[in-house]
Amino acid sequence: MPQQDSNEQRSRSNGAASSTRASDRVSAQRKKTNRMLRTIFLGTVAMVGGVFWLGDQYGVDRAETINLLVSSAGFVVVLALAGLAGAGCIWLLRRLFSRRR
Repeated sequence: MPQQDSNEQRSRSNGAASSTRASDRVSAQRKKTNRMLRTIFLGTVAMVGGVFWLGDQYGVDRAETINLLVSSAGFVVVLALAGLAGAGCIWLLRRLFSRRR
C-alpha cells in the first residue's frame, strides 16, 4: 500500500509540474509577442523618422515626404491584401476539392 501512495504522489507532482511548465510556456509566448510588437513599433517609428531626416537633408518638402510615406504605406497594404486574397483562394480551392472526394 505505501508503494501505491508514493506512485500517486509522484503522478500528482508530475501533473503539477507539467501544468506549471505549460503556464511558463504561455507566459514566455506572451512576452515574446509583446517584445515583437514593441520591436515592430520602434522599427516603424525609426523608419519614419529616418525618412523625414533624409527628406530634410536633401531639401524635400515635408508635404511631399508625407505624400510619399502615405503612398508607400498604401502600396504595402495593397500587397498584404493581395497576399491574403491569394491565401483565401487557395484555402477555398482546397476546401472545394476536399469535399468532392
